Amino acid sequence: TPSRLGCHQPKHVNHGKQTAAQPKFLAAAGSRAPGAGKMAAAAVAARAYEAASRSALAALERNLLPDAVTRRLTRLLLAQRLRLGYLPSAPLQLQDLLLFAHSLEGMPIAIETDTAKTQHYELPTTFFKLVLGKNLKYSSCYFPDDSSTLEDAEVAMLELYCERAQLQDGQSILDVGCGWGSLSVYIAKKYRNCNITGICNSTTQKAFIEEQCRENELSNVEIIVADISKFEMERSFDRIISIEMFEHMKNYKALLKKISRWMKEDSLLFVHYFCHKTFAYHFEGQE
Repeated sequence: TPSRLGCHQPKHVNHGKQTAAQPKFLAAAGSRAPGAGKMAAAAVAARAYEAASRSALAALERNLLPDAVTRRLTRLLLAQRLRLGYLPSAPLQLQDLLLFAHSLEGMPIAIETDTAKTQHYELPTTFFKLVLGKNLKYSSCYFPDDSSTLEDAEVAMLELYCERAQLQDGQSILDVGCGWGSLSVYIAKKYRNCNITGICNSTTQKAFIEEQCRENELSNVEIIVADISKFEMERSFDRIISIEMFEHMKNYKALLKKISRWMKEDSLLFVHYFCHKTFAYHFEGQE
């Protein structure tokens, strides 16, 4: 948007008598503020990105693109989107990031929760079985080397969570934003004396997790369907784990205050958060 990019109408400056060879708009162009050219170029790039995105998605939805082209276009669109996030100078970049951080303090814990459910969490589980690994881990995996399979990478990351969260058999564990239950079920199988409570916002996810528990004869997992921004309970846990959920949240102070009420004196909170190294942006609901 113009306010985001800092675009403005340049002031007209009279540099002397105009001639036929010097149209008036040249005087205006010559009086642009420093960096205006970059801002204008960024606006053009943004429009090009949106047009390219619409065209690519339309072709993709009609199944007109082979996989190789889809992967290439995905990389191009991601690279273009990243370029749109960079501002002309480091001070502007820092200022933009600080404004973003401060804006979160006045927001609710979460927004667009229904949109996320429609786009992701209430889709048929059969779809995710086609695109995810055996554990249906809907978050980052860890590939120790190039020969690792997706299933190996899922397990490697799940094992890393257990190690870094300092899990021990017999603990009570809360999995906030448990998704399709990859971590909850993994912990339940690894530590049979642990009691695991998972919170998700999808009845589809709950049904799948409970099916997995029945197949593996697990009786130490409880799944609650709730909106974390509104959910309250009178319980406490030895460990609280959140895997790639915090990036969907807004008001971290309010969220952490809520979570702190579910912690014991010696509890630990483990958060896996993914982010970009330079900038942040809100969920974009454009078609």
